[in-house]
Amino acid sequence: MFYFLSKTLNYLLTPAGWLFTALVIALLARNPVRRRRAIWAGFVTFWLFGNSFLINELALLWEYKPVSVTAIREANQTPGPHIAVVLTGGMMNVTEQPEVGRPLLGREADRAQQAFYLYKTGAVQKIVISGGQGRLPFQTIDVNDEGQMTAEFLRMVGVKPEDILLEDKSRNTHENAQFSAKLLRERFRTNRCILVTSASHMRRSVACFQKEGVQVVPFPANFLSGYRSFVPGELLLPHEQAFADSFYLLREIIGLVVYKVVGYV
Repeated sequence: MFYFLSKTLNYLLTPAGWLFTALVIALLARNPVRRRRAIWAGFVTFWLFGNSFLINELALLWEYKPVSVTAIREANQTPGPHIAVVLTGGMMNVTEQPEVGRPLLGREADRAQQAFYLYKTGAVQKIVISGGQGRLPFQTIDVNDEGQMTAEFLRMVGVKPEDILLEDKSRNTHENAQFSAKLLRERFRTNRCILVTSASHMRRSVACFQKEGVQVVPFPANFLSGYRSFVPGELLLPHEQAFADSFYLLREIIGLVVYKVVGYV
């Protein structure tokens, strides 16, 4: 039930959901005062969460900072093999028809790229791909297995098949940590890993893995944040990219709060 609610109701807890609600109220309200308030609420929501400067500042505060491979090597003080656990979720375009015959990268493809980079530089010797399909009961669109597609992509770019392991049972971050911790202990007799996921997703991921007793070295990817810019247009005008980024940031902030409430972290 928690998994179902987390995947279906999170829209209402995002700026897009708030903006849509405000517009619906403005459209249906008969009271002119209520209609005016709803319009203003929608305007403020769009401006606030579409403001590039403010959203970038939020991302800079929330996201884990970039980590160098040198720092990863220094953290790898224990005997190998050193293992990267990369979390699925948007790395591959899973809704494309299988007849395409090649992996199509998704919005979060940098996760796979950074895991590959760790492998090619020798910082890790094994890559665990954690995540199943996470299919909802009423979902009618056939989707491909993202873990399998990511493994295929990594093999294609040069990772040895024997160095790739799949954990395909998990459906969310909590289960990523649970099943990955079990795999690490059973296959490698270790409770350490280099964790690869999006910078905005890293806080919740680290908390979940630590809850399962895994010692994590974060290696964030796919950053939403960038350099501070004081261009008037970014300070004053809303932008669609900032509005989209605010969705991912608030989803992670709210997600961490919910995970704390239910005891996942």
